[in-house]
Amino acid sequence: CWRRAIGCSPIPIGRLCRKNKDFELGAEFSRLLTGDIRRMDLEMNRIERVLSEIESRIGQEEDLAYWSYHRKRYARSANSILRAIRPMNPEGIRILDIGSHYLHLSSVLSELGFSVFGTDVEEFAESELSRKRAEAAGIGIKSMRDGLETGLFPYDDQERFDLILLTETLEHLAFRPDRMWSGIFSLLRPKGQVYLTTPNALSLRRITLQILRLLSLRGYGPNLESLLRKPGNAQHWKEYSAYELGRYFKILGLPVSVEVSHYRYKPMFRSASVSDCFGGLCNLLAEFVPPLREELEVFVRT
Repeated sequence: CWRRAIGCSPIPIGRLCRKNKDFELGAEFSRLLTGDIRRMDLEMNRIERVLSEIESRIGQEEDLAYWSYHRKRYARSANSILRAIRPMNPEGIRILDIGSHYLHLSSVLSELGFSVFGTDVEEFAESELSRKRAEAAGIGIKSMRDGLETGLFPYDDQERFDLILLTETLEHLAFRPDRMWSGIFSLLRPKGQVYLTTPNALSLRRITLQILRLLSLRGYGPNLESLLRKPGNAQHWKEYSAYELGRYFKILGLPVSVEVSHYRYKPMFRSASVSDCFGGLCNLLAEFVPPLREELEVFVRT
């Protein structure tokens, strides 16, 4: 029970111990809290070393730019996943990264000791960059020739995973996802988990900038330049709130629990433009109100 208390504020618990003159319990709580903080520091240091090692091996300028922009997200995801599987050994954990792109997060998790597999559309999975990176990191990668909508993944009935990643993908889906989720959950081992990251539809920055677009009569939703110039699979068709993600799986009739956290990985101020400066101020305010932060991190547990 004290380990569960670690996730709470230590101040009220410490006061409670002093009030009841339970100094032994207070000392035990302090010892556990200190131990967990040290463990988290060690894990973050280890993750930072892995990120730096991978970054030093990235050669293509375009690939490095994408990595640099998402680096904090990879660090956050790796830390959250390590905490989620504790106290199990990463070497015994099989992870499938759906929408693995150029294997950035897959590479980080592989370096941390997990057994990692990746799958994506042929454009990414069959690219020379992905193949070389998969071979160097010991990642098994396969192409999704049937696409996500069918729910048919390139794995047989004997291949099961403890954790399935679907990071920065949900917002790109423009189809009814019933078969996709059936396929995903069929690949999970008993007590397996799905890990999602996706933009927060209710971030203060996003809401404010959309209101400004409305007031200026410029439009609403995906902007025209993005809609017409980006490929369809790169467009954000639907972004979700934490409430919607809770309802999402209930509507699909899936017996799962959903745990949502709010965070931000992108720069607070993106540029010197008026809109970005305004957006940066929104991000600053959202640091004090977590539900208004830009990103959602989700664990879906069976």
